Parts: sequence; structure tokens; C-alpha cells
Amino acid sequence: MSMEPMRVVVIGGDAAGMSAASQVKRRVKSAEVVVLEKSEDVSYGACGMPYNIGYRADIEDLVVLTAEDFKRKRGIDVRLLNEAVGLDERNRSVRVRNLASGREYEITYDYLVIATGARANVPPIKGVNGEGVFTLKFLNDARKIKSYIDRKNPKKAVLIGGGFINLELAENLKRLGMEVVILEKLSGILLNFEDELRELVYKKLDEHGVKLILDVDIDSIDDGLVVRTNKGDFQADFVNVAAGIKPNTDFLSDTAIRLAGNGAVDVDRYFRTNVENIYAGGDCALIYHRILDRNVYMPLGTNANKAGRLAGANIAGANEKFGGIVGTSIFKVFELGVAKSGLSLKEALDEGYDAFKTTITAPITAHGYPHQGSVSVSFIVERGSGRVLGGQVVGDFEGVWRIDVVATSLYANLTVKDIQNLDLAYSPPFAPVWDPILVCANQAIKQVGK
Repeated sequence: MSMEPMRVVVIGGDAAGMSAASQVKRRVKSAEVVVLEKSEDVSYGACGMPYNIGYRADIEDLVVLTAEDFKRKRGIDVRLLNEAVGLDERNRSVRVRNLASGREYEITYDYLVIATGARANVPPIKGVNGEGVFTLKFLNDARKIKSYIDRKNPKKAVLIGGGFINLELAENLKRLGMEVVILEKLSGILLNFEDELRELVYKKLDEHGVKLILDVDIDSIDDGLVVRTNKGDFQADFVNVAAGIKPNTDFLSDTAIRLAGNGAVDVDRYFRTNVENIYAGGDCALIYHRILDRNVYMPLGTNANKAGRLAGANIAGANEKFGGIVGTSIFKVFELGVAKSGLSLKEALDEGYDAFKTTITAPITAHGYPHQGSVSVSFIVERGSGRVLGGQVVGDFEGVWRIDVVATSLYANLTVKDIQNLDLAYSPPFAPVWDPILVCANQAIKQVGK
């Protein structure tokens, strides 16, 4: 009697979904793996989109593997323009709509991976869906933006929202010769960074002529791309809205799958949901944070790849528990690198830690070496124990990679004394004898017992 091969259905074909699909197929050659992807693209470097726009590179450079590559090289049945519109977890069946034909069909599974990602959160502003108003979340968004720029040659950009995407986009639109204004609803940007480090970003934006306007309420985007606000009217010929994202989990609302308040799928440290044989990961799901010892929502490409890889491995029998993230992120604003790992001082205090912060500014190359830049480093430290709870590095982008030392220290639960003793590399082109990380540790130690 022949046994049917295990069928794994993956909903979503980007970082988490394709990582999961590839792991299953690699470990269980006989498995039938079907990926349902509602767009025309799988496996692309979304984080590179602002730079692809700014450098006028070929958009296809961002595609890592095509659907055809996955079919031919890995034996994965990738179905583009196929959207999951419903789930019957009791009968292990997904309702799918083929967006090209409009036809709907059912597909059954033995295991299911939910990797549907997130979509741009578009505020209910009158005119937000008009021509010349964009969001930048998917590869097709970048295609539309590039086509619009080529056709219209815009000179004035208004960016709604002051997060990573619009800060990166500001640099790249300036590269294309545009005037750039950022409108932010809150009283500041990068509010999970320490004040003195955030000020460096404000200064850099100002140096490059990017206007940052805070406490903005937007009334409408009128014809002719006039953005009307409580801080005046702003004429634009290009508008990008980056006001956060929402997990793509609406189709799960009438299932037994447990969702967080923001709609993200709740998972355990094996990326299992509360429903048997259903896994989830990536921007649609929560992920375990080592320092907080609980799940958080942190939609980043690194997290999505790890989640998908482990979900796929565990479906294939690995039984591997996720070690957790420490919340590391990095981005660039013109010549400035901006990076964070772990908790800010406010986050640490809100969590009930008796914590303090130490901030220093130090050179990233040895004394006398040409091209001497600097970075500012902040450590968030628990009093008494000296345990490092977080760190931030802002400065010349060649030196901001030091955040990886912080991230490793957080993962290993090191104290500032441990960091002070780290054997970090020294050579004039790369670092001074006392690396900025060590300088910050030296200063923080003085406050541990206070």
C-alpha cells in the first residue's frame, strides 16, 4: 500500500514563506510543497527598494529567486496570483482565489505555514488613493514609483510618516534632485532612541535640506497634490505614505487561531500556532524576545527568515526551539548610520528595571589616521548587576556595525564588566586601541553601583 506524500501548504511567498518551503523540501525530499502568493513576486529584497529607486537600478536586481527558479531548482509548486481567502482548520483546507481568473478552489494540507506578511497602514485621509500618492511595501509598489518618477520627473516630495522607510526614501529622493518634506504626526521621530542620538538624525536631515515637521495632522491631499495640514499646505508632485503596517491576517478572523491585539498570529518558540499542524512566522506573526522573555511584534526581514527557516525545519521533524531575538535594527540617513539593539532607557524603566544610560562619543579609527570619523554609543544598564539591557550606535556609517557587538552581548546576557574585557580588534584603519564599545563600557561601570 503506497503512502501519499506529506503536503505542506505555505501562504505567502516572501522571506518567511520561501524559507519555510525550502527547509521542508530540503529535509523531506518526498514532501509536496505548495506556496500560495497573491502578488507576482516571491523572494525579493524589499529593504533595498529605497536605494533601488535612488540609484535608478534595475528593479529585478532585488529578486533573489523567481517562482520558476523555485519550481525548477527546488521542486516547490509556487502559485503566483493565488490568494488565500479562507481557512477551515477543522478540515485542514484553505480556500484560494486565483486572481487572474477569479476562480476559487480548495486545497487541503497536512501542515500549513502562515507567512502572509503585512500591508501598509494607510490612514483615512481624503485623496490618499489619488494619482501620485504611493506606499512602498511590495516590489510592485517600487515598480509603480519608478515608473511615475520616469514619466513625471517630480521635483517636490512630501513623505507622510517619519519612520525608517521614509527616512531612507528621503535620502534617495534627494539623490534624484527632489525637495523633500517629512510630515510626522507625533512630537518626534525615532522615539525608541535616546534623545542625544535622535538629535544627530535631526541635524543630518537639516544638513541635507530635508524639512522635518512634527505634530502634523493631515486633513486631505487635494487634486494637484496639495497636502493640507494643521501646519499649513504643502505642494507636492510626489507623496509617499509610510504610517506603519498591519499584519495580513484578516482571513483568519473566524478561525480558532489565536491573534494578538494588532492582528498578528501568536506562536510558541517552535513557531507553532495554537492550532495543531499550523505554523506561522514573519511580518504576520509575533516573535520571542530574549530580554523581555515574551513575544513581541517586530517585523524585520532578519526575523522573518529565521522564523520561516525554523518553522519549516520543525515541520520536517527538527523539534528546534527558537533562541529569540534581542531587537536589533539598523538603517542609514545620508552619511549617518543609526542602529539599536535591546531596550531603550524608557523601555527598560517601563519594564520595571532599575536602569541607567551611559552615552559617549568616540573616534572609529586610531589617532592620526586620515578620515577619522566617530560614533556615539549608548548603553542601557541594570544597576547593581551591571547587566546590559540595550545599546544604540549612531554616527559615521562605516562604524555603526558595532551594534553587532552589542547584539551579541545582549544575546549572551553579558554585563558591562564582561564587555570591558572583550578582546576587540585594533588597527588604525578599523578601530582605536580603546574601541568606542569599550569606552562606553568603561564609563558605564562607574555608575553600576550607584
